[in-house]
Amino acid sequence: MKLFFILLSVLHLALFAADKSDEIDHVALATLLMKDGHYARAAETLNEADTKQEDFDFVQYYTIKGLIFTRQNLYKVANEQFHKAVERGQREPTIYLYIAQNDFKLRDYQATIDALDKAGVVATQKPQLLALRAECHWKLGQHAKALDALALVTQQFPEYYTLYKQRFNYFVELELYQSALEDANVYLTHVKPNVKTYLSFIGALRKSGATAKATTLAEKGNLQFLESAEMTVMLAHLYLDQEMIHTAANLFDEASIEDPKYTKEAAEMLRRARDFTLAIYKNTQLLNTKEKYKQRVAIYLEFGEYERVVSAHNAMERSGLLEDENIRYALAYAYYMTSNFEASEAQLKELTRPDLFEKATELRKNMEKCENNMWECAL
Repeated sequence: MKLFFILLSVLHLALFAADKSDEIDHVALATLLMKDGHYARAAETLNEADTKQEDFDFVQYYTIKGLIFTRQNLYKVANEQFHKAVERGQREPTIYLYIAQNDFKLRDYQATIDALDKAGVVATQKPQLLALRAECHWKLGQHAKALDALALVTQQFPEYYTLYKQRFNYFVELELYQSALEDANVYLTHVKPNVKTYLSFIGALRKSGATAKATTLAEKGNLQFLESAEMTVMLAHLYLDQEMIHTAANLFDEASIEDPKYTKEAAEMLRRARDFTLAIYKNTQLLNTKEKYKQRVAIYLEFGEYERVVSAHNAMERSGLLEDENIRYALAYAYYMTSNFEASEAQLKELTRPDLFEKATELRKNMEKCENNMWECAL
């Protein structure tokens, strides 16, 4: 900033004077060390300065101290030094920009606004500073003032498109979803966003319940980022939110082609959409044997393919899948549904989880009915 360069401009004069008198100008040396990024050494050097000497430059001393502490992320201490510099006669208005930024990091939003006010005209010469003022008003619940501040940015800096992303978040919070979508489109048109940025807009709308607006944006994004599985999955979830299972399943299938890591989810969605053939086909593409058989059992049960579950018994045994008691119960149920009660009981006996005892008891009752009177069998 301007203040920092002013301090550096006097550095060479100070060092030249130090060479002539064979005395070290600790303030000037600290400035140089800070410029090179040696903040700890700069602070130590500044502490060695003789503040009792006549005509000591307290303005520069406290200003440099404040800058050093700022670089060390010690924002509260830094601002204490900046205020001391002002008390000693620092008149450079940009010092208030440092104070404002530090106050913002300390989450003291009113103090940030006050500092920007004291900075005067320099606080209106960059769109980032006007946007900072807007954010402070927003954090303080002064929504109208925040929007007014951003409106000023659009007038003075029409090509500062980051503003639209900031205002988008405000509109979403105010549930002004159409205005939010318009700002999102302006930003996305001019900034050439990446997938992550696009998804952040969609995610914010979805989280706020503006499913239709989010879907509109996601459809556009899915066309723009044809190879992005994440975008396709986001769109799938939005259709799922609207209970459009078949559309969501097709999108998950598309995403699994773009990125195989979505294969399992694709098979699951196809199962829910009751597309048995495609669900099984997608399931066969899973590389993890346990996950493959576990999901396949669920698919078979969904479509009443109990014989297929039974025929997979040995494969499940070899893969260790029966260690999962949910799968063991599913196998017992499949044996029950194929009237192999002895094999079903053999699996039920292996269950140890209390939550499955009730199901096992009910299954045993049904098997007993079937054995005693075939006309009462609840198969």
